[in-house]
Amino acid sequence: MMMDAGFHLGSRDIDTLNAKLGRIYRNPVAPPENTARIDSTVTLINCLDSSVLTFRLTDDSDCPEAGKGDVCIGSPFGLALLGTRPGSVVKLGTSNEEGHAVVLKVENTAHQS
Repeated sequence: MMMDAGFHLGSRDIDTLNAKLGRIYRNPVAPPENTARIDSTVTLINCLDSSVLTFRLTDDSDCPEAGKGDVCIGSPFGLALLGTRPGSVVKLGTSNEEGHAVVLKVENTAHQS
């Protein structure tokens, strides 16, 4: 079964796309140092009660073994934290109340290869 996506790519278009993708893979853009990513520790302040919350973002493969304070990026809350920076506002959902938190600090661990 063939589906029409509303556009057609010729071989030259595909070659151009492949060349652009190759440049992206060879020269990946690293996120700024203060941006939340996997293994980042994110500190928030809850706008409802001014409590300070700290979480470490983990990958989905680590979730079954995640410790207290770990948040999986596969969860809605983990996904909301991913890519945040200090000053970002994140929606919190606790039981029937919905509130917000502000990101105070993002700490990234150095990856060792």
